[in-house]
Amino acid sequence: MFMLLPIVAVLAAADPAPAASSAPRPTPLTEIGRVRALPACVPIVAHANGAITQALDNDRTLAVLSTNLHNTNFDKLNFMQRKNAIDALMKQAELMRIASSAGDVEVKKLREYAAASPDPKRKEELKTFADALGGALYRQKKAAVELMRDVSIMQGREDAAEARGLMRAANPVPPYAAAQAAANTPAILPGVPDSYNKQFKGIGDVLDDLTKGIQMDEGTAADHSIAATSGC
Repeated sequence: MFMLLPIVAVLAAADPAPAASSAPRPTPLTEIGRVRALPACVPIVAHANGAITQALDNDRTLAVLSTNLHNTNFDKLNFMQRKNAIDALMKQAELMRIASSAGDVEVKKLREYAAASPDPKRKEELKTFADALGGALYRQKKAAVELMRDVSIMQGREDAAEARGLMRAANPVPPYAAAQAAANTPAILPGVPDSYNKQFKGIGDVLDDLTKGIQMDEGTAADHSIAATSGC
């Protein structure tokens, strides 16, 4: 599902890299390969890898979305270029939302296996693994929905501002009231952002905050992945 967003824009220079954190990095999530120490539970591995694939694809999509939200100069795009860029963001977010839901179907199967396991240790490991992976997919879906919601609100306000402008054009202000109307009209019409870059960077910041939680959930899932999918 992953692809680069077809945004026609000139990217600004990236911000300086943040200082390295002393906190240990979560274990990277990877697809589950052959388990050598213990025989793999093939059906469980199949569902686990199905969910992991969706989560990893979403990670890459989130990274592309964040990069474009932070670095694309939306203010310098003309109307059509900006519309195409926003449409691309929305389509990619929708694909991420769909992928998260597909991954959640796989997680539900893992929870069913956990509930049916007669081994208390494996039951605990598999449930912890499934819950963590499900948490990552939920946060990814939340990120997609948040982006689409914020952009839709922004577009709705712009449409309302445009409608007000058309109404003013169709009903011109009488000359004696023109000066007063000009004095009471803000420099930026309500609903029209004074800076698209600021608006979209704010959305990108929200996605970055959600990504931190996703990485923690994925790290927990990775730590329990071998024990959860082996020993059958």
